[in-house]
Amino acid sequence: MEQRWDFFKQGETTWGEFYPTHYILAGYESDADAQAAEEAFRASGVAAEDVRAATGQFVAGYLETRGDRNALDKLGSKLADVVGTENEFVAQDKLFARRGGAFLFVYAPREQDAENAKAVFASHPPTFARRYLHVAIEELVLHKDKVHTIRGTDTPRGQQP
Repeated sequence: MEQRWDFFKQGETTWGEFYPTHYILAGYESDADAQAAEEAFRASGVAAEDVRAATGQFVAGYLETRGDRNALDKLGSKLADVVGTENEFVAQDKLFARRGGAFLFVYAPREQDAENAKAVFASHPPTFARRYLHVAIEELVLHKDKVHTIRGTDTPRGQQP
């Protein structure tokens, strides 16, 4: 499968699903907030090529809409439905984007990169932030008072309304 955005060092998909390994994805209420966070990351020492703000429209429409998936990718997607949360996060991100949210991507392959991100998030708090690891997605930030903005309800993930 062809990589869709050359920003990602190792591609943005796994098994045909949006899964940018070694990246932090953070959601912000506006494009201006995401851009301010991008500047703060650069000021913290993160290289310009390792951090990027993106509009919600770009993320939802360009990165997460996968019309070019082959049969193996579709099989992997079904497996992800059963064992993972990737598809749930993609749906949440699309909803967040439709509600005017923006996104920030930060390359964070090392633990110290994640620690730096937490420090930057303290002064530029996102609505949510998650880090995509090889075998897990680590939620770095999730503001409980904004769960409805992300998920479309006031019910935390995994609980029934």
